[in-house]
Amino acid sequence: MGTKKLNMASIEAGMWLHMDCVNPIGLKFEHDGIVSAVPEGYSSAADIKVIHYAWSEPHGKRLISETTLAEFLVVGSFARVVNARCRFSPLEVVKRARSQLGRADYNVLGRNCQHFGSWCYEGAAFSREVFKYGVIGTSFGLVVSIVGIIAIGMARASW
Repeated sequence: MGTKKLNMASIEAGMWLHMDCVNPIGLKFEHDGIVSAVPEGYSSAADIKVIHYAWSEPHGKRLISETTLAEFLVVGSFARVVNARCRFSPLEVVKRARSQLGRADYNVLGRNCQHFGSWCYEGAAFSREVFKYGVIGTSFGLVVSIVGIIAIGMARASW
């Protein structure tokens, strides 16, 4: 699975987006979402909708929410389109994403935005980020790998 830079002129509903991000204290993380609506004749990222795990201030936690592409892009440098084999039509990808709106059981190791994107797109919840950082080789990496593998198994069974 690879990525290619997002071309705003060719964005379509059902695309799986991926971004590299850095949080306020300098830790790198990745963020994913599913393009859910692209109005005809759109003029900016504020017109396009993306479904992803987003912070909900009123709820004090991450919820699967539908926001604008502009809001999605706030956390990262630039978005790329995930090049993975899609098991579903774009319409079905959006239906799968919409079916999870409001879900509030975010877990960095077992139910994060990449698990959500891969479940919508490929039918199985998987996080490249959990796997990648889990195999670093440090003691922490080993623990993250073991916990991540257990969490992946639980996430696959429960999505």
